[in-house]
Amino acid sequence: MEIPMGTQGCFSKSLLLSASILVLWMLQGSQAALHIQKIPEQPQKNQDLLLSVQGVPDTFQDFNWYLGEEMYGGTRLFTYIPGIQRPQRDGSAMGQRDIVGFPNGSMVLRRTQPTDSGTYQVAITINSEWTMKAKTEVQVAAASKCQPELLSHLRLN
Repeated sequence: MEIPMGTQGCFSKSLLLSASILVLWMLQGSQAALHIQKIPEQPQKNQDLLLSVQGVPDTFQDFNWYLGEEMYGGTRLFTYIPGIQRPQRDGSAMGQRDIVGFPNGSMVLRRTQPTDSGTYQVAITINSEWTMKAKTEVQVAAASKCQPELLSHLRLN
């Protein structure tokens, strides 16, 4: 079956438009599929916090964790490159934080402090053309102190 000469250009444009829409839809769907679960949901001071990444594909090149609204070198906590001898490379935002990355994209922040509160973002590089992203807000509560008036009230009763 031959396509008439005048309609070849329309057919090519229509096919290109359809392919473009499909790619955009797939990219939006992939970002929506990546999710960060906080365990515990509301960490307390000196408590370990797991940021568990869900929806990670089986194969990817690397992942980067950031602290802040912007994702750039100054906010990068660490990069994790699976399959190499020392897979975790600390970034400039790591500071004195004790963070361990895992091959599935997740991380543990040990002994959290109220100063660790903020926006945590992960970027998972699938290939040079495709990066999946997710973010979550973390609020570390200061350790609750026993209130002397509460203790005296309990002793009276």
